[in-house]
Amino acid sequence: MTENCPKISVLLPVYNTPEDYLREAIESILKQTYTDFELIIINDGSTNNAESVIRSYTDERIRYFKQDNRGLIDTLNCGISICRGAYIARMDADDISCAERFAEQVNILDHHPQIGVVGCWIKYFPKEDVKHFKEYPRYLDLLEDNVIAHPAVMIRKSVLDRFDVKYANYLYAEDYELWSRLIRCCEFYNIQKILLNYRKHPASISAVFAEDQLATLYQIKNEMLDFLTEDKKLQKELCRVFNYSRYSFLQKIFSLKNQIIVNKKCKVITLFGWQFYLQKKEKKLSGRKK
Repeated sequence: MTENCPKISVLLPVYNTPEDYLREAIESILKQTYTDFELIIINDGSTNNAESVIRSYTDERIRYFKQDNRGLIDTLNCGISICRGAYIARMDADDISCAERFAEQVNILDHHPQIGVVGCWIKYFPKEDVKHFKEYPRYLDLLEDNVIAHPAVMIRKSVLDRFDVKYANYLYAEDYELWSRLIRCCEFYNIQKILLNYRKHPASISAVFAEDQLATLYQIKNEMLDFLTEDKKLQKELCRVFNYSRYSFLQKIFSLKNQIIVNKKCKVITLFGWQFYLQKKEKKLSGRKK
């Protein structure tokens, strides 16, 4: 990164967000105690007054882009391509970030290079309820449930670049599918504090498209199982174990990651301290003591 680039790129897509929600979201970013960031706001073809609201802010850290409506997934990928920061912070246009959010997340990423994605606890509003995410989520945790809140994450951009990872076309669950691939490439971490207020309202995706979202989640979990093993009988056994949350021992002895070795992606399985490298083209399996 050049010295003129900010440390953080904040990616904020906007589509017909009500004015009061949008103002609260933008102002919560501009009031962060950690100030070395650019705020990339992408107006995805809004037909309300979103543009006038955005243009009413004159903070020089704001980079505003307007486009014809392309949908959230294309908008997020477009945003990633123009982010200049070492870290990408996601933000939704109807949520509110706590003032210390960026400072806390940057501290984790600066001091723990093995961590590529950092989230936090979130508080739902207006009905107050706290979502506590596991501190060190792993691949098997993700098979059971989502392990990190999309609008609360900060991602190390170098991980996205190195493994050529971007959002895929999994409507209403694009974040969960992205995690299913990123968690094979780096460690995830959740700060054990509330750093984002998550607005729940009748027009939210999870409320309007609940059935479609569940179908997509089911598809993603099947693909995660395929990454573990193509043996369908074993997959059924794994599902049975996950459903009853009896896999704490597996978490301690097993891990699954992607690595790049000699410019080629390789699946690395660690079991009881032994590492096994698997490349699809060569289909060779070798092991060595960690």
